[in-house]
Amino acid sequence: MNVGMAAHHAFPSVGYAISASQGGKMSLPVAPGMVIYSHFKHVSGVPAPEGTTGVNINKLKILDTLIEQLSKMKSRSAINPGVTDAQDEKRIDALIEQYQKQIKAAQSVSIYTPAAPVTGALFSITA
Repeated sequence: MNVGMAAHHAFPSVGYAISASQGGKMSLPVAPGMVIYSHFKHVSGVPAPEGTTGVNINKLKILDTLIEQLSKMKSRSAINPGVTDAQDEKRIDALIEQYQKQIKAAQSVSIYTPAAPVTGALFSITA
C-alpha cells in the first residue's frame, strides 16, 4: 500500500553518471518510455528507477549541446594555438567548472528522500 507516494526526480551523483556511462557518454535517468529518444552524442538516458520521473529529455539535449560547444571551443584553441591565448583557455575551463558546480547544486537540492511514515497509522491483520 503506497500512502502519500509521489513521483520524485532522480538526480544521481556525477560519480553515478560517470560509472554508468558507456563509451565515454554521461548517462542520466529518464522516464522509461523516453529512453529510446534520449541518446545524444555526449549524453545518454537510462531507465529511471521505479517511483521517479528522471531527467527531462529537453534538459538532456541542452546538456549535450553545452558539452558539444565547449568541446568545439577547446578543439578550436588546440588547432589554432596562435589565434587564442592562455587567457581564453582559462575562460573555457572556468565555464566548464561553473557548469559542473551548477549541476552538482541542482543534484544536491533534488536528491530523492523517501516519504516519512504517517504517525498514528494502525494496521489490523485478521485471518
